[in-house]
Amino acid sequence: MSGETIGDVLKRRGVRAVVYFHTDHFEPWRMVPDRDGGMERCVDDVEAYVAKTAHLDFARKASLFYKANVNYLTSADRELCRAHPDDHLGFVPRSPRDLAIGRGILAPIVASDHDLQVHIHHEYFTYNDSARDLETFAYLQTPRGRSFDDARLELCIRLGLDTLREDGGVELARWFFIHGHWALNASDPHECTVVREIEILRRNGCLGDFTQPAGRTHVDSRIEVPYLVEPVALPKGYDLPQANPIQAAGAGEAAVERFFIWASATTHRSCSIDTYSPFVQQRIKTPQVTALEHARAGVVVDGVLYLKTHCHSLHPTYCVSDGRPMPHTDPGVQAELRALFQAADGIGAEVSFHNVAEVFDKIVGAPVPQARDLVTEFALRSGSPMATMGLTVEFVAVDGARTAPPPLAPRPDTLAAPSAVIADPPIDENGTARTDDPAPAVAYIVPLDGVGGLGGAERPDGFGALIDAPWVLPELVDSSDVRQINAVASRVVMARAAELGSEGAGVTGFYGPRALEQTLLQPSEILCAAFVERHLSGLNGAYEIGCGLGLLSTLLAMRGMRAVGVERNGARLATAAAIAEALPASSAGAGRAPLFKKGTFPRVLRKEGKLGASVALVTNLLGTASPEQQEGFVRGLRAFGAVLIDVQRFYARRSTRRQIRELEEIFTLSGFDAPRLAFDLGPDGRFVLFTNPRPRRRLGLEALLASVGMVRDEPLFVAA
Repeated sequence: MSGETIGDVLKRRGVRAVVYFHTDHFEPWRMVPDRDGGMERCVDDVEAYVAKTAHLDFARKASLFYKANVNYLTSADRELCRAHPDDHLGFVPRSPRDLAIGRGILAPIVASDHDLQVHIHHEYFTYNDSARDLETFAYLQTPRGRSFDDARLELCIRLGLDTLREDGGVELARWFFIHGHWALNASDPHECTVVREIEILRRNGCLGDFTQPAGRTHVDSRIEVPYLVEPVALPKGYDLPQANPIQAAGAGEAAVERFFIWASATTHRSCSIDTYSPFVQQRIKTPQVTALEHARAGVVVDGVLYLKTHCHSLHPTYCVSDGRPMPHTDPGVQAELRALFQAADGIGAEVSFHNVAEVFDKIVGAPVPQARDLVTEFALRSGSPMATMGLTVEFVAVDGARTAPPPLAPRPDTLAAPSAVIADPPIDENGTARTDDPAPAVAYIVPLDGVGGLGGAERPDGFGALIDAPWVLPELVDSSDVRQINAVASRVVMARAAELGSEGAGVTGFYGPRALEQTLLQPSEILCAAFVERHLSGLNGAYEIGCGLGLLSTLLAMRGMRAVGVERNGARLATAAAIAEALPASSAGAGRAPLFKKGTFPRVLRKEGKLGASVALVTNLLGTASPEQQEGFVRGLRAFGAVLIDVQRFYARRSTRRQIRELEEIFTLSGFDAPRLAFDLGPDGRFVLFTNPRPRRRLGLEALLASVGMVRDEPLFVAA
């Protein structure tokens, strides 16, 4: 109801108590940019975190989902901890220095009221299509490399548990999990293709998962209450009817045979307290609004409202000398929590602070509530939970036929000592080399067949066709139009530079040497054009944002597409127009020529029509921009039906996985579908396609709401 206070809502929902708990993506093993000292400085950061939260009653009992320092390497020659003797990828044995730092990190936590749990990022050493070091990426594309994924993940879990035991004396007989990059049980195949992940977790002592609500909403379950599932060896199996979900509330002994999933109607947008994210900075300006959201949508079991938050308390942003305060010490975050706690106190509701194990016990031990059919209530039969991804994980046998995922191998009683790869074939009991072992089924990421997802009724045909077939990297063909553009562009550039000077012609730095070599049209631009032709040919047009000399726009126009180049540098744009004019009219694809618009994006396209049926191309946008300006740029891209972008070159160069993931999060959390890799040229460009389920322009009312922090689709930075 409009006009309800937080207290009114709590009373209406029968709340007699509030339990606050915090789940931290606790990642102390990282270097802080521009700071002296080695990894030993991480001990200082953990000590500072414990000291700063010790006096805060709501923050000193956090559940720290600890990412242990378990490093991998792809090498057949090194002595590594391997999941299988034939696996080339293994984990590096810890050095005495690692051990000393690990003990320094865990000592203050063990001595505090904080709770240690498990957090693993396995996207680096199991199969998916994301970027990593080239040797490992190549190995995991092979059937051999990816066939060990399940065992490799299990080994990493056990090594992580061992580090807690060795470094802190912490024996986790039962524990809880948060998935790195949110992708539990292959719910995002770009990160995870392990469909038996819940099985692996359970048999190693894990009782449940607290990943949700996730920074990528497509991995969140459709169920909006804490629940229990049976493992299902399918992508996002916890969101399928086959998982036989039952509500966790009052489950009692039934919880022993199932796996707990924390889920709620509240989303990442209200539960994240990572204040380095622009949307959180905006949100905490109106703390009453967030507290009201928690009161209205939070989980209530037996009269207890459960308020969960999460963040990355040891993100470098909080550890630099002039950085932001750690989230729980931020006045804005405290104001949000205080608003709810004071409202609860005002109606006589007790406020207490728990860790995740206590929350689990309290929920499953609650009185048995009214029975609920979660499958029907939350429409789990309505379609594939992977539909919004437009792709899924399937398994292929040696003959190429689709098959079921292989069962898990028996869990080893002990872990093997570090070793090099055993190069000889397996030997049977008679000493004879075995050759009859069947090749294992291996995972492949494949487009979904016949689902709405990317092909909804409101989308142009070009977007719907994206799910019809896997993408194939086009060959870099030195075609006649490419040669012609390079020759003409080089001639025009050198002539204008001679006449007007480099600044006057807009051809400084990057362009001069390439003009001399007649290679102004870059390989990445040639592949972009081929990709657009092959997969997006039915669109209204292609808009090259920050087009520079407009060579990609010119190439697309010559091939018959409506192409528009947007550039704010007038001198550069004049040279782009001169290049297009110098090309023979007969080559411009049925008379087509590129259009060029001078101005700053997105303002310059404010009156442009049919952007929702067009693709934006962002190929090499390097320069200086504040986070707010970058945020505005991405918000402007929401007007397009799709965006093809080089994620390594968006204002700053992004060479690490963390940097790339942060950029991808801006897009997905501003409303775009999950990223899909278009093609990867290594250091020369990694191009990702974002499709937009609801291309939009901000209305006057939305702009007003944005000014008070109430727009729900603002972009967000999230650490990897």
